[in-house]
Amino acid sequence: MIIKKISAEETRELRQLILRPHQKPEELVYPDDDDHQTVHFGLFENETLSGIASLYKDQYSGIDEPESWRLRGMATIEGSRGKGFGKELMNTCIEHIRSNKGKIFWCNARTTAEKFYEKMGMKRTGEVFTPEGLGEHVVMYMSL
Repeated sequence: MIIKKISAEETRELRQLILRPHQKPEELVYPDDDDHQTVHFGLFENETLSGIASLYKDQYSGIDEPESWRLRGMATIEGSRGKGFGKELMNTCIEHIRSNKGKIFWCNARTTAEKFYEKMGMKRTGEVFTPEGLGEHVVMYMSL
């Protein structure tokens, strides 16, 4: 297993396959995907892209801290789950944020993944919300 930086374009197939199967990959261009501060990580198992995570310098409106980073589009393919790959992607993200003097790490998490994020040290803030077509979500964050 190796984690390395990849392009925004390289994330879109897994974004579509795992997170948004009702959309086409070309519809999965997130705002600021190509910003100079945004970073996309790909986890490769036997040279196959098996997991993705994208980080954006983005302040959460509920926390007054400009040095905040947002996780979006984190996913691992079904055959790679249960191997600790999600944990490795999260640790890579946390390391990147710390090396860039970030103070807050946050994301909109599906409620089905809330326990995973809690195990990684994140806390829930606010109420459950439901983005159109994406199921129930909560905001999770951690101070670094």
